[in-house]
Amino acid sequence: MMNSWKHFLLFTKNNGIQLKRKWTSLPLLFIIPIIVVGLIIVMITSFFLPDENHPIKIGLVDQDKTTETEMVTKLIEASSQLSEYIHIKTMSEPDAITSMTNNEISTYIVFPDNFTNNLYQGISVELPIIGNPNKQLESLFIREIIESVVRHIRSSQANILTINEYAKEVGLNSEKRHELMFEQFKEFVFYTLGSSQIVKEKEIHNAMDASPIHYFGTSLFFIISSIWLMIVYNFLYTDSQKNMEKRMRLYNVTELQQILARIFVANGTVQIFSVILIIALSYLLHVDLSHDEFLKIIVINILYSGTFLAVFGLLEVLLSSYKLRLFGQSMMILLHILLSGAVVPAIYLPMWIQDVLPYYFAHETFYWLIEIIVNNRVYTDFIPILLMTAVAFFILFGISIGKERVKA
Repeated sequence: MMNSWKHFLLFTKNNGIQLKRKWTSLPLLFIIPIIVVGLIIVMITSFFLPDENHPIKIGLVDQDKTTETEMVTKLIEASSQLSEYIHIKTMSEPDAITSMTNNEISTYIVFPDNFTNNLYQGISVELPIIGNPNKQLESLFIREIIESVVRHIRSSQANILTINEYAKEVGLNSEKRHELMFEQFKEFVFYTLGSSQIVKEKEIHNAMDASPIHYFGTSLFFIISSIWLMIVYNFLYTDSQKNMEKRMRLYNVTELQQILARIFVANGTVQIFSVILIIALSYLLHVDLSHDEFLKIIVINILYSGTFLAVFGLLEVLLSSYKLRLFGQSMMILLHILLSGAVVPAIYLPMWIQDVLPYYFAHETFYWLIEIIVNNRVYTDFIPILLMTAVAFFILFGISIGKERVKA
């Protein structure tokens, strides 16, 4: 045990010396990913962040023409709770079609015939959305918000139907029941629009729509940290000859000790640059991080980096070919970026993938980074990430020790 510890310290020292010898090239290795990934993130963000001087314009068409729909359309049109980037105007359908043809609006929403009657009768209600083919991204953005509105209306519908059933049991006539249901509908609409429930739901379930700059700023930090880990880990790797490996085994030097030393040095080096990066991003994006939030981000990143590098170590144990190992590491980073939600939010992935994502350490890490940076979450659950880190190292230890025994 004492010899293993000495070997670990020796390899750690050698890795540190190796980094020190090439310190002039290290800044370049860390800066290039920032430039490349930053440019990509800026291009992606431009699609999701509308210009405040050119807000998204939406038409609102009421075909039902009932008291309920007229009240809702007026409230939505007058409400400023949806977003400063969205302007809604009530119009007839012919005017909406003309405006869309002239690219004056991005989409229009229709309250169809019998909307109110279906609402009171328990029939599922829909709000058709006609998008502008020339403004597809804006149309998709509006669809997400309107689906949130429809969910609120359906919740209101369930309450209305329950009240209607109780009103029948106590013997109220049709007119009284209709008045009672209308009052319930008004209360729910006022509550939803007045308390900004629509926007809050979007902030919880789709942070990219709620705050694209902060969302993609977090993505930038997550992606660059992952690339840095791969660069530094492979920067420290040296391909030993078979004769040298045999000599090292004679001195009880194992492959696991070398891997653990590289993981330790790579993680520590990347954390130094990650601290600088998160400070710079918080300043540029005007994110006010408290000391506790900053500490939580660093702890989460350390655990994520440890798990990430443990998987790299596992690939090194399983794959003898350096080129094949690099290919596996590259595929792993691509998988992290796709499944973590750093580019495409998890809610857009198939449901069967979403069901298993909470057990994937990259997704869990990015989820908590978003909760802290974008949603200002006070409570942070470190246990899932900590367990994933422990499992990754347990597998690395088990397979590596088993391979050493087979070689012996």
